Amino acid sequence: MASMHYFPQKQDPGIAQVRRMGGMDEFAASVAHEVRQPLAAIALNADAALRWLDHDPPRLDEARAALALVASAGSHASAVLRSVHGLACNAPGSHAHFVADDAVQDLLPLLRAPLQQHAIHLETQLAPGRPLLRADPVQFRQVVLNLLMNAIEALRDTSDRPRTVLLSSHLDGVVQHFSIADNGAGIAPQAAGRLYHALYSSKPDGMGMGLAICRRILDTHGGRLWHAPGAPHGSVFHFTLPAP
Repeated sequence: MASMHYFPQKQDPGIAQVRRMGGMDEFAASVAHEVRQPLAAIALNADAALRWLDHDPPRLDEARAALALVASAGSHASAVLRSVHGLACNAPGSHAHFVADDAVQDLLPLLRAPLQQHAIHLETQLAPGRPLLRADPVQFRQVVLNLLMNAIEALRDTSDRPRTVLLSSHLDGVVQHFSIADNGAGIAPQAAGRLYHALYSSKPDGMGMGLAICRRILDTHGGRLWHAPGAPHGSVFHFTLPAP
């Protein structure tokens, strides 16, 4: 019986280039999306430090506090860049045991400016007893920051009621359950099915990466991400992470 030889079919170089460019577009959008908030915090606090130093006499304590926030935001941006690169390369995250409450408190300075700008009250009600999480702490902060920024942006056009965001958590068996609720206009039905798709955004100035990144992070940690309508207004995003 004559032997048969199979040769791999050559891939069309044009198709390969399109695929590479698609991946590059998504990676570039991920980087731009994830560093946007810490870079905004760096610029804002650096400007504040300069204003404190221009006082006569200079307000050195306030300037030091602003510069400390600059350093913190810079460290966060650097860590997020490493995290996004790791996600793009399917590299495992750096898992550790930490308290979610502490990680959330680290994020709050990054949110001070948009919360004040839009007159939004942020309340936190985290699980009592400070239970531990086992996850990549940088990626956990990415998830929380993305969901909080989405909630803040959902409230920008709300004018007929006080604007509020609630971040809460509770221990549910072997998982920690987190919820971020806003009382904005809610999610349009036509957008609900595509919210987690990369490069899709229901916002005119959105990059369409935040929820896609959140879902990918949570999938790699064995967690879940979903949303539901708020009562009586807005929306609630839920996510879970395994407890150690």
